[in-house]
Amino acid sequence: MIHPFLLSVATVSLLLSACGGDSSSTSSAATRVGASAANTSNPFPGYQSTLYTGTSNWLCHPDLMGTSNVCNGNFDSTAVAADATATTLSYASATAPQVDCFYVYPTTSIDLMGNSDLNDDLQEQQTTALQFGRYGEVCRQFAPVYRQRTLTALGLTTFTGALGGIDIAPNAGEVAYADVLDAFKEYIANQSDGRGFILVGHSQGSGILRRLIAEEIETRPELMSRFISAHIPGTNVLVPKGRDVGGSFQTVPACRNANQLGCVVAYVTYRAGDPQLEDPRFGLSAEEGQQALCTNPAALAGGQADLFPIVPRQQPPVFRVLLIPRGPGGPYANPISNFTIPTPYYSMPGQVKGECKVGPNGVSYLEASIVANPDDPRADDYPGEFIGGSNWGLHLIDVSIAQGNLVLLAQRQAASFLRQ
Repeated sequence: MIHPFLLSVATVSLLLSACGGDSSSTSSAATRVGASAANTSNPFPGYQSTLYTGTSNWLCHPDLMGTSNVCNGNFDSTAVAADATATTLSYASATAPQVDCFYVYPTTSIDLMGNSDLNDDLQEQQTTALQFGRYGEVCRQFAPVYRQRTLTALGLTTFTGALGGIDIAPNAGEVAYADVLDAFKEYIANQSDGRGFILVGHSQGSGILRRLIAEEIETRPELMSRFISAHIPGTNVLVPKGRDVGGSFQTVPACRNANQLGCVVAYVTYRAGDPQLEDPRFGLSAEEGQQALCTNPAALAGGQADLFPIVPRQQPPVFRVLLIPRGPGGPYANPISNFTIPTPYYSMPGQVKGECKVGPNGVSYLEASIVANPDDPRADDYPGEFIGGSNWGLHLIDVSIAQGNLVLLAQRQAASFLRQ
C-alpha cells in the first residue's frame, strides 16, 4: 500500500511541474511574479557585497555547478511502511523553478574560534545537504557560507556558564548576522529578479532569520509582497498567549493553512513524556504574557497528525558523536536489513505522530510520539537526543523529523504564491 502522503507529494509535484514549464517560460514567469510595483522595486539599489558576489562563498547557488553545489546531491529516500513495503521516494530538482529558497544552516562548525571562517568543511556541507537539499524540488536554492558562532564557542560557553562564567564570544552572534544580512541583500539586489522567496533555517540559522524577518522584511513592503513563508524550526518565535502574531513579529503570523502566504512555521521538538520538559532548553518564554510559537507542519490548524521524517542514513561527522545511540540504526528492527537500503535517506510513514503541546510550566513544543509495534518490521526507536547536554529534547533532528511535511508545505505555498 502506498501511504497517502506519498500520493500527495506526487500530486503536488505534478502541479508544480505544470506551473514551471521549460526555460522558455522564464520571461512570462518573471512578469507574473513581479506583477506589482512593490515586487519589481529593489529595496537595496546599487548594493554590492564584497563577500557574496559570485559563487565563492555559497554552498548552494544556481550558478554553482556539479559537486561544488552541495544541493546537487542524491536525495532519494526509502520509505518503509508498517507492512514492510519499501517505496523509493525519488528526488528530482524542479525544472525552471519560479520561486527561490534562502537557507541558513544551524550551529555546525567545529572551528576553534568563537566565529567560524569562510572555508566550509564537511560539517557545513553535509548539514546543508540533509536539511536543505530536498527543497530543490520547489525552488532555486541559495545557501551562503557565513562566519557563524561555532560549536566550540557553544561548548565552552556552556561549560563556563555552569561554573558561573560568562559568554566567551559575546559578539559572535553579531558577526554571524552581519554575514547573512550581507548575503541576503546581495541575493535580493542582484540575484532574485523580483521572485518570491521562502526562508529556511534551523537553530542558529533560524534565530538569524527570525531577526532578518523582524528588521528587514517586515519593514519593507517590497519584500513582504514577495515573502512566501519562513520554515524556521529550532528557535523560539514568541507570540502573545493564545495568538499567532505580535511578539517576535509585528505582522508575520503563524502559518495555519497550506495556502497562506507571508507566514512562519516554527517549533521545537521533544519526545512524548520527556522528563526534561520540566526544565527545557527550548520552548519557554522569559517575557510575561508570551509563549513560544508551535506550528506543526503536518497539521497547521492544530491537532495530531503523521509526521513524515526523512532521515539521513549517515549523519555529519560531529553529529554522529553528539546523538545518543537509540534503535538498530535504521528503519528496520533487524539491523542487518538496514544495510539493504539503497538510498542515502530513509522514511517511516505513519510511525511518528506530531502534535503541538503546552506544558504546565508554559513550555510550547512539538510532541513527537513513536508508534511502537513489536509486530511491525520497523524499528521501535530512533536517535535524536544530544549526548553532550541536558534539556535539548530532539533539537538535533527538528528538521529531519518533519522534512517531508516541510517540503510538501513549501510546494503548496509556492503554488499558492504563483497563482496570485
